[in-house]
Amino acid sequence: MLYWLNPINSLAGRIFVWFWLVLLLTVVLTLLISQSLYNPTDIRRLPPQLSRQLQAQLAPLAQSADPATLLQQLAMNKRNSWLVVNNADQQLLNPQALPASFDPHWLTELAQLDRPRLLRHRNVYLAGPFVIEIAGQQLALYQQRQRPPQPFWSMRTLSEPLLILLLVAVSALASFILAVSISRPLRELLQQNLAFASGKLSSRVSRLAKRRDELGQLGRSFNTMTEKISDLLQNQQRLLRDISHELRSPLTRAQLAIGLTEQQQNLQQLPRLKQELERIDSMLDELLTFSRLDAGQYPLDLSPCELSAMLSELIELNRVDADCKQQTLLLDAPAPSWLEADGRLLCRAFENILRNAIKYSPAGSTIRLSIEPQAYHLIAEITDHGPGLPEAELAAVFEPFYRVSNSRDQQTGGAGLGLAIVAMIIRQHRGTVAAFNRDPGLTIRVTLPKTSSRNESI
Repeated sequence: MLYWLNPINSLAGRIFVWFWLVLLLTVVLTLLISQSLYNPTDIRRLPPQLSRQLQAQLAPLAQSADPATLLQQLAMNKRNSWLVVNNADQQLLNPQALPASFDPHWLTELAQLDRPRLLRHRNVYLAGPFVIEIAGQQLALYQQRQRPPQPFWSMRTLSEPLLILLLVAVSALASFILAVSISRPLRELLQQNLAFASGKLSSRVSRLAKRRDELGQLGRSFNTMTEKISDLLQNQQRLLRDISHELRSPLTRAQLAIGLTEQQQNLQQLPRLKQELERIDSMLDELLTFSRLDAGQYPLDLSPCELSAMLSELIELNRVDADCKQQTLLLDAPAPSWLEADGRLLCRAFENILRNAIKYSPAGSTIRLSIEPQAYHLIAEITDHGPGLPEAELAAVFEPFYRVSNSRDQQTGGAGLGLAIVAMIIRQHRGTVAAFNRDPGLTIRVTLPKTSSRNESI
């Protein structure tokens, strides 16, 4: 649950968070720019304490002999900056002390000589006026202070055009990073898709599959798809080779039997010819059955079936083959086991398993068939005493066209479709099938949903 709550694990969440952060950043920068562009000038009452401090600083200046001497003293004082205005004509006597960004007309707002005030205009503070009289001239003095310097990283120190350019650059960079993070893996997927379509079956997406969002899921699904298609194509190519070999052998033997019959003018080769033709017919029937099951052309015809009776009938049908190898077929079914099934298909599945057990079990061995009823399922097992299977191939034997042995002789031959047909039939019946090694032998376990009685199934 916590995995899905993390927006980093979701492409939609990442896009949402990314655009939300970009929007938030845009709003913040816009507010900063608006504050920079709209910097009002305000005038407020000068605090009495500050007024007394400034008047104390003016006391030595009032002793100047003339205005020129006063301006010289102010020029030498680097700690405090004062502006001097002649009240007679409202002329600023030291305009060089006024900042370039300050509008001199704002001095007229402080023209009330009897009430000093504090004016803030942009980064400049003026306190005054303080009236002194020197050489018969009435002068108004204003103390000027600058706002403390801002740090280099403060946006307030940037100009308006630079702030706007920074806003556009940051939003463009964020959008570009988001676009690249989405388009780059998609380009990788496109390239590998085109490579796979051109016949390079080993094409896989590696970086995309490592992501933890929807694009990563898409990459992993692409890898899974290509692996399955590659396996299917390789299995089909192997099937074509195997089928061509399997068909060539009985056809060659059938042609030989026909030739001998023509030469000897007798019917001694007819049984052999019949056997080879039956082998070809069985192989073609297996291929046709698998193709129809795979295409969904075998709709289930469900009816009540008794599983123990079905297995007993299969034992009788295959007893001749088992007797040829002195094998014993035993059925362990303590009670009738009813289920809803397509009897024809289900019988075909168990017959494939039983015939494999007879084929691969040694002579004189015992093949055991058992049924174990459970609350909601029936478990049927067929156990032989053959060589078993490698552990890594226990699940693969139910895949189409898969064969453990690469030999193609009459003893181990086949198209590799018998157990694949079993798996498809069992899945259609909402069941499962699995293989387990014994010591010695192999067990095929089939689990099917059951009905408690024949009446319930009807």
